[in-house]
Amino acid sequence: MTRAVLLAVRHWRWTLGAWLVVVAVSAVFAPDFTQVATYDENAFLPSGAASLRGGALVREGWPGDNFTRSGVVVLLREDGPLRRADTSYAADLAAWLRSDDAPDGLGRVTSHLDEPELADALLSEDRHAMLLIAGFDVPPFSPLGHEVVRAMRGHIERTPPPDGLDALVTGAAGIALDEHEAIEASVARTELLTVALVVLLVLWVLCSPVAALVPLITVGAAYAVAMAVVGSLARLGMDVSYLFQMFAIVIIFGAGTDYALLILARYAEAPRGPGAPDAAGAAGRERRLFATMAVLTGVLVSTAAATMVGFSAQVVAQFGLFRTMGPALAISVFITLLAGITLTPAVMRLFGRWLFWPGDLATGRGVRAGHGGAPPVAELEPGSRA
Repeated sequence: MTRAVLLAVRHWRWTLGAWLVVVAVSAVFAPDFTQVATYDENAFLPSGAASLRGGALVREGWPGDNFTRSGVVVLLREDGPLRRADTSYAADLAAWLRSDDAPDGLGRVTSHLDEPELADALLSEDRHAMLLIAGFDVPPFSPLGHEVVRAMRGHIERTPPPDGLDALVTGAAGIALDEHEAIEASVARTELLTVALVVLLVLWVLCSPVAALVPLITVGAAYAVAMAVVGSLARLGMDVSYLFQMFAIVIIFGAGTDYALLILARYAEAPRGPGAPDAAGAAGRERRLFATMAVLTGVLVSTAAATMVGFSAQVVAQFGLFRTMGPALAISVFITLLAGITLTPAVMRLFGRWLFWPGDLATGRGVRAGHGGAPPVAELEPGSRA
């Protein structure tokens, strides 16, 4: 492994080019993870779960009714009983849901206006609220189900109810969309906060805006490739929860930053003074980086391997979410490791003598990780250690 890493460091231009191609291919050809992820958490339950058996019995007894796949339109008037205009609006809304103008994916629409015998179930005792039940032919926890709910809410916005009447879309489908949007917002905030923390951490440790770019490039490439690989596996049939994306951000950014910081710090702490490699020239910087990677490759591989084994152990879990999430995260750690031991040193060579700007690698000035006292690193000629 060390020999391969040193070879990648020596031919750093080819390494950068290879990563650039892989990231570009991932961006162009990989599926959108949100379109292939599993949103229905029932898919992760054991086949003998009581809730699944009950659902099967419901579908067997009432094959035409989508009890577990429905959107519910709540029509509520808080200032008094529903009025004639409210009932008329509900009838028009039900007619639209049954029409060809409604979005694909809607099934049977149930209302006490058409089936008076259901009034006890769909009309409140005080007559302040009523329900319209719209069955779904698509899973609520899916991109298609989300689009149906968005279309229903959009129609209500375009044709607002009478004054004082609230029309709200809820039920399994409405809750699924709200949960999905909340998770997307959380992922966006997590990405922003993680990037900000990484930048601040590296600036504090290495006192260089240039060095701060190294972990960002590393984790950015690893994240793009990992999402592409896991997304491709999901498209091939692997059930991967939509929650994976949020976990992957934390794992990849955390591990990738750790790997990059360790390499940068060790590189900056290499011996200085008489007998040490000359950091002022390209050859000296190359020897210093070779020495750094010769020491750290085994350490990083061992650390990542322990993490991957831990995640992979979840494959024996009974709950399917953990059974698939663990291996997916292990794949992410493996890709992050590859980026850390190949892309990170390649980017460091790309920046060359400007790596620790405005600091000076030759003297250690401006490099917080240095300040002398660093343990010696054996000076290696390129390719001198396997």
